Amino acid sequence: MNDTLIKKVNIEFFAGLKGKSLDFTKGFNLIYGKNEQGKSSIENFIKIWLYGIDSSRGKVNERKKYLPLTGEKISGELIIEYKGKDYIIKRSFGTTKKDDTCVILDEITGEVIEIEHNNEPGKYFFDINLATFVKTLFISQLGVMVSKDKEEEIMEKITNIYNTGDENTSVSKVIEKLEKRKKQLVAIRKGGELDLLKEGHNSLKTELWEAYKLAEENVDNEENLLRKKQYKVNIKEQIQKLDLYKKYIKKVKIQKDYKEISNYLIKGEDLKRKQEAISEELKKGDDYITFEFLDEINEKCSRYLSLLDVKQEKLNKLYELQDELKEKNENMKNYSVFSSMGNNFKEKIYTLKVDVKNMEEKLSDIVNIQNSISRLKMDISKEAKGTCNLEFIEKHRDEIEELLNFYKEGLKELKYKIESQGYSKPECDLKNSHKKTKFVYLIGIISVCIFVYAIINQIIPVVIACIPLFIILIRLYLRYSVAIRNIDFIKKNNQSIKNLKERITEYENKLNLYINETKASTYEEFINKLTKYDKYKNYKDSISLVIKNKEDEINKYDITELKSNYNRNKGVIASLYSVLSCTSLDEVLEQVEFYEELKTNTNRREYEVNGIKQEIENINEQLVDKEDEIRKKVSMLGLQEVEIVDLHIKLKEYKDKMNKMKEIKNALENVEETYKVLLKDRNIDEIKEEMRQIISQDINYSYESEEEIDVEIRKQSNELLKIEKEIKDLEHLIEKRYLGKREIPEIEEEILINNEKIIKLDKEYKSLELASEILKESFDEIRKNVGPDLNEKVVKKFNLLTDGGYAEAKISEDYKLKVRNNGVLFDGEILSNGAKDQLYLALRLSFINMLFKNKEVPLFLDDAFVQYDDERRKKALELLIKEDFSQIIFFTCQEIEKVILDNASYEYNLITLH
Repeated sequence: MNDTLIKKVNIEFFAGLKGKSLDFTKGFNLIYGKNEQGKSSIENFIKIWLYGIDSSRGKVNERKKYLPLTGEKISGELIIEYKGKDYIIKRSFGTTKKDDTCVILDEITGEVIEIEHNNEPGKYFFDINLATFVKTLFISQLGVMVSKDKEEEIMEKITNIYNTGDENTSVSKVIEKLEKRKKQLVAIRKGGELDLLKEGHNSLKTELWEAYKLAEENVDNEENLLRKKQYKVNIKEQIQKLDLYKKYIKKVKIQKDYKEISNYLIKGEDLKRKQEAISEELKKGDDYITFEFLDEINEKCSRYLSLLDVKQEKLNKLYELQDELKEKNENMKNYSVFSSMGNNFKEKIYTLKVDVKNMEEKLSDIVNIQNSISRLKMDISKEAKGTCNLEFIEKHRDEIEELLNFYKEGLKELKYKIESQGYSKPECDLKNSHKKTKFVYLIGIISVCIFVYAIINQIIPVVIACIPLFIILIRLYLRYSVAIRNIDFIKKNNQSIKNLKERITEYENKLNLYINETKASTYEEFINKLTKYDKYKNYKDSISLVIKNKEDEINKYDITELKSNYNRNKGVIASLYSVLSCTSLDEVLEQVEFYEELKTNTNRREYEVNGIKQEIENINEQLVDKEDEIRKKVSMLGLQEVEIVDLHIKLKEYKDKMNKMKEIKNALENVEETYKVLLKDRNIDEIKEEMRQIISQDINYSYESEEEIDVEIRKQSNELLKIEKEIKDLEHLIEKRYLGKREIPEIEEEILINNEKIIKLDKEYKSLELASEILKESFDEIRKNVGPDLNEKVVKKFNLLTDGGYAEAKISEDYKLKVRNNGVLFDGEILSNGAKDQLYLALRLSFINMLFKNKEVPLFLDDAFVQYDDERRKKALELLIKEDFSQIIFFTCQEIEKVILDNASYEYNLITLH
């Protein structure tokens, strides 16, 4: 286990604490402080430095709770001893988690040390998480009760200790790893290794079946390819024969076409003459009119006309806006009063409204304060009437107080002298003591004379006899001398008591004079009157201070000037109401809003009108430029006097002539082309030879025209294209048959390997299932043994705390407690608050006993016994001492714990907070 101690806290800034430093020792540390001295803050400082700060947004946000109001970061150091070595946990916390810092330093060298769980060093030093820490070692005020949550690890660690002797060797973690490995093999969504292998096995079988199927299909495809290639050869032969037959028909037709050649020549000459006549009309100077030239003019005219349309639209918009502007200017005249108020009049009205409201509030405050002062003065007068002998007591109060103090001190002194030193001593004792002393003196002188005489005469027996006598005389002398001194002291003390009594009698006489003056019948009544006067005086002083503060508050205002300004502003407001026919400033502001909106709209319309006027001017300039361009272009056609709107008619006439000429030209080209086609630069003998070649072929067709042959050729050509495509597809299919596919032997080999892996992992999964079941059974059996041991420890400690006769305690899975008393088992919740706290304290200590067997850990308590009576508190402290923790840090605002520890003579370190 870990040996851990808290040695020191250095708080720089934490909640309301600043520059606070505390040193803790081994053993019992008692930290005493009154309420609001920071005890709980110091305890929580230690917890946060060990486990960090909770930044959740719930009802209690530790970051906000402990952040200094002065704006500094939470910061400080915690010095901790762990396994004989000192460490410094240096941390700071800002407003967000990203501003936090945590550094672990070697206390001797100052070097930074990297540890596991750097931001939660408590996990490293105590080997427990925060939830377990709070439920065992950390007991806050009224927080001894324990409930289970998902983060704490108490029962798991205890069970591990019972199982393996080591809390960190977790059976549940072993089971968790086994389950994790099982899920890796077989998952719910079939994503485990074994699942994937089985799925892969099915895929491999599918792939093998597809490979066999593709091999069969490939044989069929090759046979089909041979048939289609033969079909392709047959189609090509058919097309060649059709071409020869077409030539035969064409030659026969050419013989007929020779008769028409002369007609085509005459028709061509006629078309040439018409072409030359139109060409002369389209020629202007050295150039000819072209479609491009006419289109250019036409396009410029279209743009010009479009611009005219835009101009008209702008003019229409201008007239519309000018009408709106005129109407808004008429409306603006109704609000001429605002224009006379200058700039920022809206802000002035708002300021006026706020000023009037502030003045009304100030005047109302002044009236309320004045009324309050009057009421307070009336209360003082009322209290004065209820106080008797006010003037007399007020005049002599200091003298009376001084006299009472002297009187009380005299009585105390008299009581002390009478009780401690005694008062009476008989005078006869004093006289007898003096006589005895004189007798001793006389015998002593005689004895000395005899002793001297015997020495001179060497009378040895007399000398020897004198020595005991001298001893006796010395003892008697000392005895009687002490008695005389005591008697003298008593005599002086008696005189002092007598004088003191006389002085007290004098005080009493003076007090009686004051009592008579106040007409009090008894001393107690006199004191009551003084007490009433003191209460009245304190009340009067406090109320007078309040009155002075209120008068000072009124004096801050210049009431005359305030009223003057208020009346002046009210006059201005009344004038506004009169001029604008309004009943409130809100209505005035509404009209101001309407005026400003109207003014904005008017300005916007003026801006739009000016913009449209400028656009119209720009359009006029563009129209002039475009008209000049058009006139220059049409001057070549002699149309410069024609209106631009009518130009498209003239341009169309020129286009019609050009189209006519184009038609003639096309007709002429067709005639010439037909003539060339018919002749093809050959003579009749050549045509006859071609006819002979066609007839020599074995062609048996019944087509009557070239068109029929062309249709059949196209049909055969399409069929040829189709069959060629099918041939290429088959060739591609055969060629790419195994592209991206594996060979059948390769697939079969992988299936064998996959089967071996499945068998291996299946065995592993069954082994994991068996091991997990055995461990779970063992773990459950161990937990059955942990429960009774914990129950026994809890009831034993609970009986020590209560002196009760509880037979047993039972703890549920969620730490609900039941106890048996007098044979009845009942819920721990019905116990009193003190007994319930004791029961849960016993549970916490039992947890600690089982988790930290050597108890070399600190235990933190913050007023943990606040619900205990004195006897229970004593028993709880005795139990803590008996538990023999390495360190206890106990925060309290009561002194009873100190008294109990002192009475028990138990050594402890006392720290008093100021």
